[in-house]
Amino acid sequence: MTVPFGGQVRDPQEWMREQERRSAALLAKAEQAKADLENNVVTLSSPDRLVTVTVNPGGGLTSLSLSPQAQERPPAQLASLIMSTYRKATTRAADRTLEIMAGLTGEDSDAVDFIKSTLPPREEAQPAPEPDDSARFGVPAEPPPAKPRPPRPVSDEDDGEDFQHVDWTGRS
Repeated sequence: MTVPFGGQVRDPQEWMREQERRSAALLAKAEQAKADLENNVVTLSSPDRLVTVTVNPGGGLTSLSLSPQAQERPPAQLASLIMSTYRKATTRAADRTLEIMAGLTGEDSDAVDFIKSTLPPREEAQPAPEPDDSARFGVPAEPPPAKPRPPRPVSDEDDGEDFQHVDWTGRS
């Protein structure tokens, strides 16, 4: 007897038992992957421990906590720290999801390729911003220089008349 996957089968009962073993092993592997994906929750703290975030396997923020010392930071710096910690946590969750799926379907599978295509691009490590102590000491930060306005376009109907000296009330 020839089997669809090539080769010869001498005992059809043995072939069926082998297929059942393969199916059971694949099912057990799929159940383990499902459990691993459900438990793929990442909790990560910033290096200075001011921010701690927890994300689910899809990268959704499920918890955010700030240490009491976090209130000493300027709001923009704290927001940056929160976002940086969140991005690192979601990257770890995504890496673990890819690892789980690659173990189930293979590294070069369509499923792994699909998951990779849904992930945001990875950011390069950026140096931490220098602390801005001006807000802590009540010193106003210098505003950025104003951008000059572009010149107004000249219309065909512009006769060059100066309207500053026109009496618009109609009482000439």
